Amino acid sequence: MTEKDLHIRWPHRWRHQKTKVISSKINGLGVATTKPIKAGEVVCVFGGIVVPLREIKQYRAKVGHIGFQVDDEFFLVPHTREDITITGAYNHSCDPNIGFDGTIKIIAIKDIKTGEELSLDYAFMESFFEPFECECNSQNCRKIITPDDWKKPELQRKYGEYFSPYLKAKFS
Repeated sequence: MTEKDLHIRWPHRWRHQKTKVISSKINGLGVATTKPIKAGEVVCVFGGIVVPLREIKQYRAKVGHIGFQVDDEFFLVPHTREDITITGAYNHSCDPNIGFDGTIKIIAIKDIKTGEELSLDYAFMESFFEPFECECNSQNCRKIITPDDWKKPELQRKYGEYFSPYLKAKFS
């Protein structure tokens, strides 16, 4: 094995073997369970490349709106568009079933049944995106998702432990 082959054996991201990439009912590609996953199980470990804030729009224009903010000035994003098709994308839901446990580890925040799509609230992970119309159709849907949603006290109270460390450090 050559040094160039290392990323094939050890990918930039890891996705639980009880999941598969799907065509999402929410948006584009998603990830769903093939077997039940218990609350607390690790479902994903993010990896990739670091892109400075000043260049994130350029990256997203080429690869798509994916990745998350790890600092005021940096994002962790998939290495390539192919990484997304292999490991999937986690869509937004106002009734999430996964969340952060540290900077790059994502866990189930409740028991997840076979066939359920994995989703997280984008308020958990980033404060730099254009507002968008939510398509989650959950009972508590916020309808419009904004980069300031992470500041909402009710979200911090309900899901605070599942926010990324970057945003959690900003809670007052």
